[in-house]
Amino acid sequence: MHLRNITNNLATGVITTGGIGLIIIVVGIILFIFYQALPLWQSAKTDKLQDINIAQLIPSDESVVYAGEEEQKEILYVITQNGRIYFVNLSQNKLIGHTELTKLNGHSISSAAALFGTHRIALGTNHGEIAEIDIKFSTLFESNGRTIVPEAVEKGWYRLHNDSPITRLEIGHEDDRLVFAGVQTTDRQKIFVARTFADTAALQINYLENFTTAVTALTVNSSSSEIIFGFGDGFIERRNFDGNLIEHINVSSQAVTALKYLIGDITLIAGDARGNVTGWMVVGSNGTAPTLTKFRTFETHAQPIQTIAVSWRNKSFITADASGVIHLNHSTTEQTLLNLKAADQAAHLVNFSPKSDGILILNPSGIISNYQLTNAHPEATFKTLFGKVWYESYPDPSYTWQSTGGTDDFEPKISMIPLIFGTLKGTLYAMVFAIPLAIFGAIYTSQFAHPRIRTIIKPAVEIMAALPSVVIGFIAGLWLAPLMKNVMVEFIVMLILTPLLIFFFFYGYSQLPRRWTSSIKQGYEVFMMIPVLILAGFLCYQIGYTIESGWFGGDIQTWLYQTLDIRYDQRNAIIVGIAMAFAVMPIIFTITEDSLSSVPAHLTSASLALGASRWQTAVKVVLPAASAGIFSAVMIGFGRAVGETMIVLMATGNTPIMDWSIFNGMRTLSANIAVEIPEAPHGGTLYRVLFLSGALLFIMTFIVNTVAEIVRQRLRKKYATM
Repeated sequence: MHLRNITNNLATGVITTGGIGLIIIVVGIILFIFYQALPLWQSAKTDKLQDINIAQLIPSDESVVYAGEEEQKEILYVITQNGRIYFVNLSQNKLIGHTELTKLNGHSISSAAALFGTHRIALGTNHGEIAEIDIKFSTLFESNGRTIVPEAVEKGWYRLHNDSPITRLEIGHEDDRLVFAGVQTTDRQKIFVARTFADTAALQINYLENFTTAVTALTVNSSSSEIIFGFGDGFIERRNFDGNLIEHINVSSQAVTALKYLIGDITLIAGDARGNVTGWMVVGSNGTAPTLTKFRTFETHAQPIQTIAVSWRNKSFITADASGVIHLNHSTTEQTLLNLKAADQAAHLVNFSPKSDGILILNPSGIISNYQLTNAHPEATFKTLFGKVWYESYPDPSYTWQSTGGTDDFEPKISMIPLIFGTLKGTLYAMVFAIPLAIFGAIYTSQFAHPRIRTIIKPAVEIMAALPSVVIGFIAGLWLAPLMKNVMVEFIVMLILTPLLIFFFFYGYSQLPRRWTSSIKQGYEVFMMIPVLILAGFLCYQIGYTIESGWFGGDIQTWLYQTLDIRYDQRNAIIVGIAMAFAVMPIIFTITEDSLSSVPAHLTSASLALGASRWQTAVKVVLPAASAGIFSAVMIGFGRAVGETMIVLMATGNTPIMDWSIFNGMRTLSANIAVEIPEAPHGGTLYRVLFLSGALLFIMTFIVNTVAEIVRQRLRKKYATM
């Protein structure tokens, strides 16, 4: 007895521990998924690392015109108006070296601009000259550790035709040539565009005329070979590098004070004297000429915009106004990620660090503030994940998934809506095929089939559930899809004609005299349907071929595209529906058949005794009594279809489109996770979004199962008294 108690207690403990452990594991997995997705909602933040008082490190007669830092954020370089470049060790706040321009000849630097994404800097002088310098950083590894060695290289000196001071300057490129655009100011403005020649210090210079108002801002679009001018009357002009006018458009009721293109040269950010910040891109629609169109609006400043700085890595940018307020914005989300008050006056210069993980701010007092920026997932907001977004180069706002591109200037598109839509579409088509076949098959097996047939059919269908989904997807993608392309019309005809032929067959069979059918065992009449199915297949093929040849010119795919503008994808919703139905149907069949077979025999016997036929008994008595179990079977099948991965991955084109057409494919949440895994660096935005996809799958199945359980309980209670 004592040994029995020990054994019972041990078994109870093992079972209890296993059950509790299973619950903990499942809950832990769910919490882990949500935990990994949670950082998507974290806001940007800054931490001030230090303030560098440049006046204490350089001579008092020097003033800074440009500043930047190397990629590791260890070395700061500043360029002064006297043409000297100073290098500062940020961790030690110590000057480590300096150099100076050799050809300045007593002139001073009046303007500066950097070629986007580089430390290649153009300096304009007060005597109409342009100096091109390149700040380089070499890394040396010695016994005492790693050392970064800075160097300033003079690449070229160029002289304009006019020796007036260059008060505004921008630098871009055209193939292998540099392009300088700027403003020389004495008694009036002189606007110039200058392009370099290979292996020569000469410039191709073009002075632009016919400006009706003063140029208050300008920037260069290297990708389109254009210069954008902003004016005091709120207008913008697009001109090519030869100075020819492309477009003159009003963008504000106030003076345009700052212009800058984001990475990729598609989105133009414009700031005006009222503090408005807007995003513009060239859009052409309905055959009209492409024109600048406002497609984004950002948080307004209280003072005029003075400076715009853009990120080298993503679509983030900084706007600074005349009161010293700085906004960090993200173009795609149209969100202002943080506000920063660096000084009481307008910053002389604002720059991103090369990795966009820091901000440099040159204050009027000569203090350079160095900030650490934490902004891991700026492109992820509720709007970009679940709302319509007007993306760059798109004609209209849309739900789009395209997580990666071929270049660094790609704008990530991470809308979950096409994936949710694809999941529901694939599930719907699978259930359309699976539910009728599974339920009708279960009704036949449990209510009409001979017991010997039942012992064959049910195990055979249950074995189908053990088939790996990768095998089903492989067969569907490589065999069924090409086959269906050739017999699509025939297949549609078969879906309509075959059920009718079966119905008429059994109706006719039921009308035959009893003496003709008495020799056939009950439930074996199904085998007589085999010739009918063969006949149906032959008729469907002939009818479908005739229809396609006569109505669709022998090629329904071409007819669909030319007549209805519908593209036929070989791996489409029909293929997915058939393949997923093959995987889902055994589950629905098995549970439904068990539910139907569990209906008490006295109910069916009573119905038959009262004169009801077997079909009437099945429909009027058995089905209602087993409805709770049937509904559970359908919901379990639905959940299985929602989470299916390999079949939809292999049997569709995995195109994230929102189209209910049976001739198009889709991309589901689960398949998207499988497709995107190789492109998802650990901790990145795509990595987090894939975990969010997993969380959405859990939420969808949880809702489905919860609703199913509520309905099942109500049905069970309703028919419990039968």
